[in-house]
Amino acid sequence: MAALAIHLPGAVVAAGADPATAAAAPAASTTAAAGIVVAEPTELKIANRSIVTLRAGIFGATPTDRAEAIEDRIDSIVARGGPLEVTTRAIEGGYAVLVDGDLVFRVLDADVDAEVGETAEEVAARAARTLQQALREISEVRNTRAIASAVVTALVATLVMVALLWALHRAYRWGARRITAFAERRTARLTQALGRQVTGQIGFARIAVAPLRLVAVLLGLLVSYEWLGIVLKQFPYTRPWGEALLSNLVSALGEFVLSAMKAVPGLLFVLLIFVVARFLVRILQSFVASVEQGRVSVAWVDETTARPTGKLLSAVVWLLALVAAYPYIPGSESEAFRGIGVFVGLMLSIGSSGVVNQAVSGLMLMYTRSFKPGEFVKVGDTEGIVRSIGFLTTEIETLRREHITIPNAVIVGNTMRNYSRFKDQGGVRVVTTVTIGYDAAWRQVQEMLRLAAERTEGVLRDPPARILQTALLDHAVEYTVIVSIADPTTRLAVLDVLHAHILDLFNEHGVQIMSPHYEGDPEAPKVVPREQWFRAPARPPPQD
Repeated sequence: MAALAIHLPGAVVAAGADPATAAAAPAASTTAAAGIVVAEPTELKIANRSIVTLRAGIFGATPTDRAEAIEDRIDSIVARGGPLEVTTRAIEGGYAVLVDGDLVFRVLDADVDAEVGETAEEVAARAARTLQQALREISEVRNTRAIASAVVTALVATLVMVALLWALHRAYRWGARRITAFAERRTARLTQALGRQVTGQIGFARIAVAPLRLVAVLLGLLVSYEWLGIVLKQFPYTRPWGEALLSNLVSALGEFVLSAMKAVPGLLFVLLIFVVARFLVRILQSFVASVEQGRVSVAWVDETTARPTGKLLSAVVWLLALVAAYPYIPGSESEAFRGIGVFVGLMLSIGSSGVVNQAVSGLMLMYTRSFKPGEFVKVGDTEGIVRSIGFLTTEIETLRREHITIPNAVIVGNTMRNYSRFKDQGGVRVVTTVTIGYDAAWRQVQEMLRLAAERTEGVLRDPPARILQTALLDHAVEYTVIVSIADPTTRLAVLDVLHAHILDLFNEHGVQIMSPHYEGDPEAPKVVPREQWFRAPARPPPQD
């Protein structure tokens, strides 16, 4: 235990301190005349209250040693009894704090934090007031009647809290039932008006009740917080904690209200920026809709690129609005806000590389006008009608009624066939091939293929079908039939009918088809006699 420091005329020494130890103190931070050393500060606490912060060491006694000595001194004074009246007195190099006229501790000039503008007199006066309160609370602990009164007050506060929470729970349930019933009625009316269910009644009701639940939870937490502060204030040892809880709540609410008032002008400016941005976006949407519907004609955009152009311009407007409004958003200058912004930007930069690739590919498809919605195309092995072209994917509906979504980067990296682009310029070409042996007269074969094309429904007469001998293979001649159709979506159906007529005509005239592989000449041509064309279960066509 460190010795208690006492005051002697002309100097400050420590009772029982070794003069040699005092002489050995560091000279750089020591006042030689008083033997004071600036050391690591220690907070003096009495009855769980912070009395003063000690920063000076005296003749080898550190601030921690001083605090322990002061605590022992106060314990002895309290045990002795008396009025426990705290006073202060000016001394050389600071102020002394006394209890019933006995010196307890000194507040030296070296104990004062000069950077915040404190003086030893102010620190000593504040320490005396706090010590006086701590001594009263120590006396209160020994007062059975006072403790009993505190217990009764805590029990009453607990009963009041339970009653308030019960009333709050009942009020919440009553309000939740009313809101749920209202939400279900509105959902039923909306479903009846639209003829279909747009959302589940239970889900919509839960969303409607969510704000009320949030308010109820916040009020419950506030009541519990106040109860805890009131209960802690009733007992001497926990009273500082209760005072801190209540003062922190008032301080937090005050700061919240003050911050909200300061944020109002910035929020109004942010609102103005987004109102202007919304107005510009509406104008862009109206212009894009006019171009898309053909009411307005401009050189730099057409019906196909009007919608993506409108989306890009709208995104630019909103981005500029966000950049302009960012400095006025409350908290935008805080380190936490900036940290979140950096984190979000990093995540977007890491995870958006594939998205950016798809978006750029989508823009390429839109502005190169490779195809547009409603056209019949083939991408890789997928063949169908283009339903929509987005920034990330393209949706195609196949002839089998399959809905296929293809990433735009896949389309850009593959060969894409557009069967609808030239349908108004002579129709869409449909091609098929057949191989016939060298023993069949090529003129006869060409005429049979031409006749098969003429018999096929859906094949245009103008331009007429073209028959080409495209290859002289090892054992057969390859013939290519090119016909034109008006509707590209009927391509497979037309090919089906064309192949059927080719089979019938070649069987009818006894000409053997060598496809797909030729191994040798059979003894008789591999054809189907006419009388066997409709063998069971096939049925002959109805006679007119």
